[in-house]
Amino acid sequence: MELKEIFLRLAEIGSPCGFEEPMIDHFRSKLEPVTDRVYSTPRGNVIGIQEGTDPGAPRVALAAHMDQVGFTVFNIDERGFVRFRKVGDVANRAIQGQQVRLITEAGPVYGVVGIKPGHVTRPEEANTLPPIEEMYIDVGAWTREEAEVMGVRVGTPIVFDARPLELANDLIASPGVDDKAGLAVLIATARAMKDAAIPSTVYYIGTVEEEEGLKGAGVVLFDLDVDMAVAVDSVPSGWQPDVNMRDVVYEVGKGPAIHIGEMSRTRAWIYHRRLRRWLVEAAEAEGIPYQSGYQLGGTDASAMAQTRSGLPAITVGVPRRYAHSPVELFDLKDMASLVDILVAALKRLGPEFNLLRT
Repeated sequence: MELKEIFLRLAEIGSPCGFEEPMIDHFRSKLEPVTDRVYSTPRGNVIGIQEGTDPGAPRVALAAHMDQVGFTVFNIDERGFVRFRKVGDVANRAIQGQQVRLITEAGPVYGVVGIKPGHVTRPEEANTLPPIEEMYIDVGAWTREEAEVMGVRVGTPIVFDARPLELANDLIASPGVDDKAGLAVLIATARAMKDAAIPSTVYYIGTVEEEEGLKGAGVVLFDLDVDMAVAVDSVPSGWQPDVNMRDVVYEVGKGPAIHIGEMSRTRAWIYHRRLRRWLVEAAEAEGIPYQSGYQLGGTDASAMAQTRSGLPAITVGVPRRYAHSPVELFDLKDMASLVDILVAALKRLGPEFNLLRT
């Protein structure tokens, strides 16, 4: 399946938040053959444009973020152990005992996150998690100087080194599904729309630094003539033994999410209802499965919606289990269905589309 190969190639590329350069280059290379123009901004955002046939039709931004949760080297002690900090909200429970890859200028350096032997672990420690400040990475060096000769420096980016694992029923577990799933959807959609000759101009956008405050999305549309925006992301799902379905309504394998809005413990934001109706009507007209609910936490849509005087915006997503861990799990069929929904919706969009809420 072409979509699977697109994702697996993306999964090979380490791009922790703030260190997206390898993904910037790769994403640009994938958009160049299928768009009319591609460029990147000094901030790092990538924009590929497919020109529409009707200047009166709405101009659409489809955005996925190029960063993933990861780490950065904070210090190296005299014995060569690497102290590190998180970039993005990696789940602490998923860190100890994992294999990692340090992305140095000299090439990859591999290591493991150490863990205290059970033989000397006190009972009161056995069922607790140490703070990130107490964790460390062993790269096999005996001294700080040896680690530095390997290329390890303060500021070196780090990612989990788990390989994508293909499970039964088209399920894949991998680091960085958030948001390499979204990038794969954008690449596949751009390929499908290459010769479609639709009225609307479409902007395929890769944003930076989503995991630390939606920073790339906050500026990417500032000087673009865009009328509406769709953030293409992944979304936490439930239906696993330790997640109560009163808290998470999405299920892997039941179709992509077309969100009603974003929800947190302290606030809610309802997405633009005409945009949601446009996507839902396209899915239902084509018989494509989808799910409805709320996105937990913020996405690039909330930043893009604040551009200029405010843009209509919404988020769609591929459901995933085990968020912000090295084994984020999704269903390829959900990803393919999201591509189909976006393609169908873009083909239905014309100059008569009303962007006003009433």
